[in-house]
Amino acid sequence: MSAPAALAQTPPGIRIHSIQAIGTGCPAGTYNATISPDAQTFSLLLDNFIAESTMQRPIVRLNCELKVNFQVPAGWTFAVTSADYRGFAYAEAGTMVTHQALYSFDGSKPRNERPGYENGGTYNFRAQEFRGPYNDTYYIRHQVDSRVAPWAACNANSIQSLYITTYLMARNLNLSSLLTAQITLDSIDGQVQSQRYQLAWKTCRPSNGGVNQPPGRDPGPGRPNNPGRPPRFP
Repeated sequence: MSAPAALAQTPPGIRIHSIQAIGTGCPAGTYNATISPDAQTFSLLLDNFIAESTMQRPIVRLNCELKVNFQVPAGWTFAVTSADYRGFAYAEAGTMVTHQALYSFDGSKPRNERPGYENGGTYNFRAQEFRGPYNDTYYIRHQVDSRVAPWAACNANSIQSLYITTYLMARNLNLSSLLTAQITLDSIDGQVQSQRYQLAWKTCRPSNGGVNQPPGRDPGPGRPNNPGRPPRFP
């Protein structure tokens, strides 16, 4: 494992190299990503990502799995230290909606994607549930101490990948009713809301790969993926 150095200034030349997408919530042309000039923040835009339940479809769950490839100078690594999620939810009494967000550097996922918060050795997972009656915009903030956050692998490859998965679910708890529920990453006025990530950077010594951890911290085995759930991107 490479020996990470202390947190350092942002390296020059950081840019988004490419984006790959899989999922029912992000067909071609509905997603975009930007990075700030100082490479301290990264924003993800998902347009027309809406889960809506009806009597005919009492449970609707959409997903969007993105692989964002960053061009990074050799000898540098980064971590996500905070994430902000915004959207709009409408749930009548007897219904519920859920926003789940997951990010990692190797495609890892938790065993149970249930509401709550948990960290694994190589991923961060955050979920928020809204039970009706609810009719408002929502804001979720997830902050991780950079000393315990997963870091991208330190290697000589100039491309480093961040996997981001978002789930939206709307559910009618009374199957015999005409109740509806909806959750979307668009605001009520139709303006696209961003998922915003704060990045931390530091220098490191390239090695054979693996996720970097801060000095003195043994990540242990972590919580493994479910069988058959590796990253699906090439």
